[in-house]
Amino acid sequence: MTLTLIVAVHAAAAGGNWLGTLTAIATALAWGVAVSIVSQAAVSRLLFSMSRDGKLPKALSLIHERYRTPHVSLYLVAALSLIIGIVFLDAPDVLTTLVNFGALTGFCILHVSVISHYRIRQRSHRLLAHLAFPLIGLLIIGYVLISMSAYAKVLGLAWIAIGMVYLAILIKRGKGVHLASEI
Repeated sequence: MTLTLIVAVHAAAAGGNWLGTLTAIATALAWGVAVSIVSQAAVSRLLFSMSRDGKLPKALSLIHERYRTPHVSLYLVAALSLIIGIVFLDAPDVLTTLVNFGALTGFCILHVSVISHYRIRQRSHRLLAHLAFPLIGLLIIGYVLISMSAYAKVLGLAWIAIGMVYLAILIKRGKGVHLASEI
């Protein structure tokens, strides 16, 4: 049960259904707006930097003259957020699961990267910090990923496949990834 729902249930018990509904709407709007603004700003800046590095269309790296913000990226993220919100309006649990799949997959990659960078490249002898802890984290997150619904796994893996195809296209065009050791 989400915190918003818990608060709404208690408000309804204290003041009736009207207070529960009002509390749920106010809480969702307050948290939703705050989280949306931060998320959209972060994602638009990520798209901006990827565009500036030649990984995405150049239009996404345009800066607004007056506000000095990546306005095209901001508009794109806002439009996509609106579309995704409408599509998943009746299935917020599916959307949450997909977001969790993406975040957890990213954390798995992070743990593998720690092992690769410190243990393999730098030949670190700190086994606990650079091997044991990342492996434990990888196992825990891997278990959570495996325990997700089949729907989330299929959609998440499809999204990863699309990303891999896009990466292959970038590599074929000579715009592939650059490892930290190459920079």
